[in-house]
Amino acid sequence: MPKIKIDGKEVEVVPGTRVIDACDHEGLDIPRFCYHPGLTPAGNCRMCLVKVSNSRKLEVSCVYPCSEGLEVTTSGPEVEAGRKAVLEYMLINHPLDCPICDKAGECQLQDNTAEHRDGLTRFVDPKVVKDTKDLGPQIKIWGSRCISCTRCVRFCEEVVGTGELAMTQRGDHQVADVHPEIPLDNPMSLNVVDICPVGALIDKDFLYASRVWFTKRTDTVCAGCSKGCNIVATVHQNDIKRVQPRENHAVNHYWMCDAGRQGLDYVKGPNRLKLHRGDRKTLAAKLSAIAARGPARVGILASTYATVEEAYLLKQVADQLGARVGFIGRGGDEWTAKNGWKIEADKTPNRAGVAMVFGAVEGPEAILAGVQSGAIQALLVVNGMPGATYAPELLAAAKKLELLAVCDIEKSPLSEAAHVVIASTTWAEKDGVYVNSTGRVQRIQPLIVSQGQARSDVATLQEILVGLGVRRAVLSTEAVFTEAVPALDYAKVGSQGVVLASSPEATTTVSLGAK
Repeated sequence: MPKIKIDGKEVEVVPGTRVIDACDHEGLDIPRFCYHPGLTPAGNCRMCLVKVSNSRKLEVSCVYPCSEGLEVTTSGPEVEAGRKAVLEYMLINHPLDCPICDKAGECQLQDNTAEHRDGLTRFVDPKVVKDTKDLGPQIKIWGSRCISCTRCVRFCEEVVGTGELAMTQRGDHQVADVHPEIPLDNPMSLNVVDICPVGALIDKDFLYASRVWFTKRTDTVCAGCSKGCNIVATVHQNDIKRVQPRENHAVNHYWMCDAGRQGLDYVKGPNRLKLHRGDRKTLAAKLSAIAARGPARVGILASTYATVEEAYLLKQVADQLGARVGFIGRGGDEWTAKNGWKIEADKTPNRAGVAMVFGAVEGPEAILAGVQSGAIQALLVVNGMPGATYAPELLAAAKKLELLAVCDIEKSPLSEAAHVVIASTTWAEKDGVYVNSTGRVQRIQPLIVSQGQARSDVATLQEILVGLGVRRAVLSTEAVFTEAVPALDYAKVGSQGVVLASSPEATTTVSLGAK
């Protein structure tokens, strides 16, 4: 392990470590624009200058390797003068449009200018003006804001492998642009907006949507597929304005797919169920009375959007009523990027968690057959999956049911035919735990306040169990999770999740299943 000195402090580094990474590890703030830990260093912005003992000039720390005995100085008059000169060149043609720029408040150029510049300029000539235009269906570029860091170009080449972007023109006219007739439209395209250090690349959906200093940011997990990408949601006035990836090297590294960011309109959409209908207070008694007539008189239809806590309670309800449980889900295409980053084919977030609670995930076929034959006389539907569709045969056969109770987030033909309807919360409005395709237990947190009378299925299912005499009271989601997974609590799950013992990557032994 080579030993180097950083600002006089001796530290050990892994062979091949770059100076900027060593400084980051020691908690030192090295300004940068072009450097990103998920991309190959380019060394073209020159902002991360430091002084090193084996060079007479300042060196770019993002490409400079550590070697035995190297001494690094990260501050001082010479270093600050170098960074100040770099910023002066960058600001020569940069427009002063911070008040209307969507990056304002989280812009690295703003931060570095405030830290390393004195606010004066010597430039008196007209600025170079570059195009503002669409690069693809979701992304716009303000060319005049581009600082030619090439992060976006390297992402499309190294991570995705589609290579739509390139640096065009030369000198102070240089700007990122798409190749002719090839728009920026790959399954991970919006990551270039996240990694752009300035306001050059903008997500059209977030354009002029909100100022970041008015928003609330909450860490959670994407429910778009079984990968379980760690994300941070930006919320303003109880509305999800955008979703961005959150770093977790065990799951999604620094990235997420475009599909996970989009399609969230249903959370506050016109099709949401907001009001309860029917007599839900006697639901447990009616289910119990029908179940007493014989085995398998009650059926339960759920989805693999159910959290671990909901699956645990569903199993308790099923065991008490002697009911069979079938699950619906949603599949799609699997896609793999050039660097191996994969979008899962299973488009639901907790199939693995449901399977661990129930032992296996049975499809809805047996439930449909039971309803059609008349063997099932009461059906409890606990869905929670947006855009769920039900087989026409089920809709037709459901009319014969003595009791149809639907807990769902959206209106459907099934909810219209139901005797009891309970409005449920979406994944963005509740607490809970999902288990992703690799067996990692991860928490979701409420991003917004629920719509109308919508309530968590954890509360609804516990009310049914109280009515059945199985439980004495309705507990919190955390308390239910502690029952389901006694070896683990929410605090241990943390922001990065915990791998289950069944996974080959497991470092913590965790058992999961209904009592």
